[in-house]
Amino acid sequence: MASFDTTRLLGWLSVILLGTIVAIPYMSASGSRAGSGPDSQRSPLRRMASHYWLAPLLVLGSFVHAWIPMASRHVPRTNFNGLWLATFALGLMLVQLVLGVALRSTRHGEPNLLRRAHFTLMLGITTLVLLHLWMNSPLLRGTP
Repeated sequence: MASFDTTRLLGWLSVILLGTIVAIPYMSASGSRAGSGPDSQRSPLRRMASHYWLAPLLVLGSFVHAWIPMASRHVPRTNFNGLWLATFALGLMLVQLVLGVALRSTRHGEPNLLRRAHFTLMLGITTLVLLHLWMNSPLLRGTP
């Protein structure tokens, strides 16, 4: 049962981390547009440094969140469709990491197609994670 609680905790930490990672580029962009504050003095790479470092941690945390119950072969009260959605989201996160590295190594104004793909993948990952939560979280379903 301890591994199930660990899995639950890792899952919720991953959700919080996902929200943080999604918010960072928009918080950085708003600070740089205003022309004031500490973010406006730093380069785009420095403003996004936490985004770059937290994203791999999210993938790792999500992988461990999935691995613990799968390795133990004990998945109580689980909607397997929700698990498939989460598995697909994890795969998209790996693609998102590769796309993010490609975006990071290009100039700021150039990669509009890459940026759109990165944004679209973010929407897809977030949607799949929310669906997984809705289908598999006892907290959201109102069951202990």
